[in-house]
Amino acid sequence: MTLKPTQQRLLLMLGWLHLQCGQPRRAQVLLEALLSVAPERRDGRRALLLALLQQGLGEPAVRLCRQLQEDGEEEPGLWRCLSRAEQLAGRLDAARAAHARALELEARE
Repeated sequence: MTLKPTQQRLLLMLGWLHLQCGQPRRAQVLLEALLSVAPERRDGRRALLLALLQQGLGEPAVRLCRQLQEDGEEEPGLWRCLSRAEQLAGRLDAARAAHARALELEARE
């Protein structure tokens, strides 16, 4: 199945709207639908990451953070998300290390 760019943007915007309205599970469904037909959409993966974190789903959030990092993202915000995901997954040392990396990157800006 393929979606037109307009349809992809609509799924992304609906996902963000659900996130803003405090419905991360509904956002996750929409964003996963978007990514199933357009896995290259980093904006969709970032929004999905927030939906996972809002639901307390640490392990899938860690995997998604790593995927975004492998694609070349190196922003402090992503490292903060990774820190929270590691914390949710119960890996506090990894969470501290990710948080330290976020602070280091912010100091460079």
